[in-house]
Amino acid sequence: MRYTSGMGVSRCRVTYTDDEGIHSVEVSAETLFESVAQAVIEFKEDTSVSNAPGPETDFTVQVLRKPIEHIIRLKKIHDWAQPSTKGGPAEALRRDRVRKMHAERAR
Repeated sequence: MRYTSGMGVSRCRVTYTDDEGIHSVEVSAETLFESVAQAVIEFKEDTSVSNAPGPETDFTVQVLRKPIEHIIRLKKIHDWAQPSTKGGPAEALRRDRVRKMHAERAR
């Protein structure tokens, strides 16, 4: 999500903290600035928020992405974790770590 130019609509969680604690709202917006502007409107309309955010308020904007789901058969993990030099030393370490986890669980 860019600051000002449109990149499509994204769901965002906008939060800020004040003396009362953390305030959070979810909005749909095309830009970070738009997400904060929409959130400020919602915070000001919320009767449970005593101190509406002001010009010096810092906001955290978390862009919420759709989760990605993978289906992986255990046999595929077992086969991949077998010792191999394919992928170099870093990949060999990852394979070894997964193989040890699998061996630990099998005990």
